[in-house]
Amino acid sequence: MKRPSVILLLLALILSAVFAASASAGGKEGWGRYGSFIGRYHVKVLSGGSAGVRGGELTMFIQEEFPGSEEPAGILKLRTKRNNDVVYLKELKHRGRARTALVKGGSFLGPTIGRFSGKMRRPGRIVANVSTRSLGTVELAFTRYSRKPTQ
Repeated sequence: MKRPSVILLLLALILSAVFAASASAGGKEGWGRYGSFIGRYHVKVLSGGSAGVRGGELTMFIQEEFPGSEEPAGILKLRTKRNNDVVYLKELKHRGRARTALVKGGSFLGPTIGRFSGKMRRPGRIVANVSTRSLGTVELAFTRYSRKPTQ
């Protein structure tokens, strides 16, 4: 009778290892393994929205919210017809090639003012819609040019 309980225990250990590996395969919650998206991106405007977005830059990094708690985040600076607009990306999620985030206004702790919804075309390249009330819906292509957020 000991043999079935040992087999069940081994099966439970194997399954827990498989689920843990699949959960951590993409890094922590976010847009995949940190090395696959951290850095700086040029922004090409595919559709400028109601604010007339003309270009910009995205910086992706790991933010320490409090000691021991790291979360991926981003700062999106967009040039419009009249000025620069800065928004903050939080609660980054991924599913297959899909990439989503909440758009925050004012700071990372500011109110949710919109959504980021995109697809990773290949590593370092994302096409996305960014929607806020002030920008409208903007379609952007992001191309990573640096793997470091500070360079």
